[in-house]
Amino acid sequence: MDSWIFGIDGGGTSSRLRIETIGGDLLFRAEGGGTNLNSNPRAVVAATLSSLFSAAYSSGIGLEPKDCAAGFASSAGVDKEADRDAFALLLREATGIACPIAAGNDAEASLVGALGDTEGLLLIAGTGSIAYGRSRDGAQVRAGGWGHVLGDEGSAFSISLQAVSRSFRSMEGRDIPTSLMGDALEFFGGAEPEDLLRAFYGEFDKAAIARFARAVGAARDRGDLLALDIFARAARDLAGLVASVHARIGSRLERRRLALRGGLIEGDVRLRSETERAIAAQAPGVEIVPAAADAAAGACALARALVS
Repeated sequence: MDSWIFGIDGGGTSSRLRIETIGGDLLFRAEGGGTNLNSNPRAVVAATLSSLFSAAYSSGIGLEPKDCAAGFASSAGVDKEADRDAFALLLREATGIACPIAAGNDAEASLVGALGDTEGLLLIAGTGSIAYGRSRDGAQVRAGGWGHVLGDEGSAFSISLQAVSRSFRSMEGRDIPTSLMGDALEFFGGAEPEDLLRAFYGEFDKAAIARFARAVGAARDRGDLLALDIFARAARDLAGLVASVHARIGSRLERRRLALRGGLIEGDVRLRSETERAIAAQAPGVEIVPAAADAAAGACALARALVS
């Protein structure tokens, strides 16, 4: 077979491998487990990478390691230069591939996939949140993305956490009146407010908690005052992430285009609209454009740049 390239889009719980020809035709794709080394043991990540490429080699289309021209692995948890080197080394060890390989944060590949270019701005708002900017010469800046304890402002997890914590305060007369406590008890399962402690302390599941944001959105749509306040704050927080990145790298961009990605902001039309208005106010001159492709395709584009 002719030479091929690959791109990996990895997160804490899942990953995607995409293999293309040098010219950009799709050859193979597969999904596997998480690749974030901060939340998964090294041996588990190595096994995931090995499994992805084993599936590619056994797919029957003639892929062989010796024909790989280049690869780019994007993964959550790859932030510092040492992280990049360590992940690339792990990938080589797990797959036996000897071609040029680079690694980077998942936001980098997401930006390239979404904009079809190596420069621009990206806001991701899903379970977590991060804003990212990259110039054509490779300079990068970020805002947020520090996880659910230290950051993730405006994310689905943050919305869910605020909804529950502020419902406790509302119950005690210390916050806006709300019906969200009943919604939380129905969603998480419980008869009394104290039953919610199990979901947040005893059986903590970040993704499961983040899914409650949909119920908070439904409460907002029916006019719940606390839910309205929480989402208004989320829009401001997300716009603030973009404004922070734009202030630090906007002058280096030929085109200040921004794509919005993530299950929360792509799935909630009202939040997206409010966030776009807040971005226009906080970061004038930013052009919001539809996302073109996913992070795995963006990783392939970065791999192709290694070849050229």
